[in-house]
Amino acid sequence: MKKLMPALLACCVAAYAGSALAGDDYWNADLYSSIEKKVKASEPSFPNATFKVLDKKYAGLVSDMYEEYFVSDGKDGHKKMTQKVQDYTLAIQTAIDDANKAGGGTVVVPAQQGATRDQPTVYYTGSLEIKSNVNLHLEEGVELRFVRNISNKYYPMVLTSFEGLDTYNYASPIRAFHAKNIALTGKGTLNPQADAYNWQGWKKGTFGFEKQSDVVDVLVKQWSDQAVPVERRLLTDGVTPVPERIPTMKVDFDNIEQVTYVDAPKDVKPLRSLLRPCTVETYACENVLIEGVRIINSPMWEVHPLRSRNIWVRNLEIDSHGHNNDGVNPESCQYVLIENSSFSTGDDCIAIKSGKNRDGYNRGKVGGEPCGNIIIRNNVFADGHGGVTMGSECTGGISNVFAHDNHFDSLELQQVLRFKTNSYRGGLIENIYFKDNTVATCSNALMYGETQYTLGSAQDKEGDLGPYTPQLRDVYMSNITAGKPDSPVKAKNAILWKAYERAPMTDINVRDVTVYGVKNAITLQNVKDFTLENVRISLEDTPADLVTYNTVEIDLDDVKLTAAGKDYELEEDETLTMPDGFDKQKDVVISGTLETEDSAFAEGKGTVNAFLDRGILEPGSKAPVIKPYPAEVKSLGNGKYSFTVSVPLTDKPDYQYAYRPDTEAENMKPGNHILSLVATGLTHDQNTWNYRVICK
Repeated sequence: MKKLMPALLACCVAAYAGSALAGDDYWNADLYSSIEKKVKASEPSFPNATFKVLDKKYAGLVSDMYEEYFVSDGKDGHKKMTQKVQDYTLAIQTAIDDANKAGGGTVVVPAQQGATRDQPTVYYTGSLEIKSNVNLHLEEGVELRFVRNISNKYYPMVLTSFEGLDTYNYASPIRAFHAKNIALTGKGTLNPQADAYNWQGWKKGTFGFEKQSDVVDVLVKQWSDQAVPVERRLLTDGVTPVPERIPTMKVDFDNIEQVTYVDAPKDVKPLRSLLRPCTVETYACENVLIEGVRIINSPMWEVHPLRSRNIWVRNLEIDSHGHNNDGVNPESCQYVLIENSSFSTGDDCIAIKSGKNRDGYNRGKVGGEPCGNIIIRNNVFADGHGGVTMGSECTGGISNVFAHDNHFDSLELQQVLRFKTNSYRGGLIENIYFKDNTVATCSNALMYGETQYTLGSAQDKEGDLGPYTPQLRDVYMSNITAGKPDSPVKAKNAILWKAYERAPMTDINVRDVTVYGVKNAITLQNVKDFTLENVRISLEDTPADLVTYNTVEIDLDDVKLTAAGKDYELEEDETLTMPDGFDKQKDVVISGTLETEDSAFAEGKGTVNAFLDRGILEPGSKAPVIKPYPAEVKSLGNGKYSFTVSVPLTDKPDYQYAYRPDTEAENMKPGNHILSLVATGLTHDQNTWNYRVICK
């Protein structure tokens, strides 16, 4: 007997007896231990040598400069201002270079006696590059204040990425490139001074600034979509010449410090950049420690490990609320530990990524570079779009993520656990473990998954028209408490999962979860094998009145296709090949039986719909029309039901969604059909099962 879908059965409970810890089937302890050991064994260590930025040998490298920045003009625009400051860029960078050349050591940026966070010792500087075997240490009371002169003099053109798209752009304020055994430590502050008039105005073109979408459109539609080599994607300040030699994307993970350079193309005119850099970025680095620092006023993402390995992030304080101010974003990284940190951000607090669209798929090798083997523990999350997020740039895939013993509390936090992707980004997200977490408040949903994510900004394409099938599977959530009987969590939803009909989320498991006071309990759309066990939810008007949700199976059996009086058995994991000329039939009949205790079917409200070839294009339309063919469902008694539906087969389907490029050609052949069945039990579309019919 084949399981089609589970449904939800709600029943009231008299009292709450407490949650049991998740068992081994909800937690891969061996994998968790191996990740932790790998990261800890790779913690960088440094020689005892110390290089102090205020030593006499570096004093002559400090110079006066005029910082240029913008403020409001008193109307709707901006005006330029200047102030004279001391520039420590060369002094700090030379100390880093000296430590690197000496075989390693710690570069100390000292605080004056009595300095505090509120009255810090300020060092104005441009971008700084940490090199192999160097620990850049900021003493408590130090503030690195990165100058607002947006030019390649202070932020050189480097190889990086912008929202998962590979390009050359402004260097991050703190950066490492093909480095090994590095650290950024101390209790000092990183302050890039971004605000509405400096860096951030580019996001939407506010206060008279140009908007970044003008450049992003080129990056996406001309460069990425058309597979323009990354070495030709040059973004500069529009004045500074491009270096004679530029690094390529080639990374040898067995020799991370090796960099491959090529001559910069002479026939390419650089485009003036409007893209903001991240505050801290490690590109192709290994054995990285980022510890203790505070980050404020970030232009973009705050901490961005990119194509790196063995990363330990701990004891950070991230408090930055500008556009796209994600907290920690490991992208195409392996073996990451994020712990004991606090987040209050203008976007996702932690967002795991692996490249975007075609760039993500082609990064490193066909299929992309996945991000995985990540532990997130003992953190505190306040404001943000998502607490622990996967996506939306996840084309290379994400796997093996563990998040436990974290606390979430803010009505400015939209989602606690968040998944987001679409068919332009695709990606396989799997093996996600989320347990022993507590939530006081959030605004939208505790558990939120959307594989049909659209943002509506210039770089996003609306609708299910992309070449990459998004996949989300094997998610385990257990022992989670949200709110209290006398202090509701106040979220709109407890659980909200939405997927394409053709690509359902699969194997989503939720156990021992208690949620007090939400507006809606559970909303599901195209979710397959969704298991609820001892999930207790109360609504906002009665926060102490818990209702228990458990799954009820719906089994599918004897599915067959009938044409010209002959029956053909359909099996999801097998291909049905039909005789010559079969696709000339006007209609075929799909039928089968259901067995379930779902009350919706008993009340005559359960439905089964068939979808053929996922959609058709109407004349003059760019968006596919998803047309369901409703089945007739009849009760057979004792919880058994029959269903029958007629669907048309043709030799040339009007439109088929594409899969990943390696299978796209096969799926698009005339006469190849994908038949999908979707059942609705209770009030939720649960999942889709696909059958492949080949007409010769």
